[in-house]
Amino acid sequence: MTDEQSKKGVVIVGYQGIGKSSCAGTAGCIDLESSNFIVNGERYDDWYINYCNIAESLASQGYVVFTSSHQVVRDELAKRDGLRVVIVTPSASLRDSWINRLLDRYKRTCSEKDRRALLNALDRYKDNVRELAEDSRFEVIVITDMNYDMMNVVREVVSS
Repeated sequence: MTDEQSKKGVVIVGYQGIGKSSCAGTAGCIDLESSNFIVNGERYDDWYINYCNIAESLASQGYVVFTSSHQVVRDELAKRDGLRVVIVTPSASLRDSWINRLLDRYKRTCSEKDRRALLNALDRYKDNVRELAEDSRFEVIVITDMNYDMMNVVREVVSS
């Protein structure tokens, strides 16, 4: 990315397994991990407000900030005037491949975060991705092929 492009901060709301963590630390990208807002196995009722405050602050400094796709996060981000938010989600047609991706990730990491992501996708994949794709408050990019490069998606977002 050019210097001019990297000054355009943006929040990318990404579905689980989209590549948020893989892009973190490269080309001004930050993965704002929502599982860090779990304390003793629970989240405070208003956790998403501080989470979105941090995302907005980082984006205003020119970073590409990846956030979770939780409904409360999207609702809070929608209240932020002047904040550019783009949703990146896989298509409903990728369900089986996406679940395999999340299963492989969980087998590699054995993390609680990745287990929860897998279980959520097994239970609600089509509903989740439909809700994201139809969220008209934001720009939406739908991934239709498993052979994509998230950094190319980031470059496209930043340059537009």
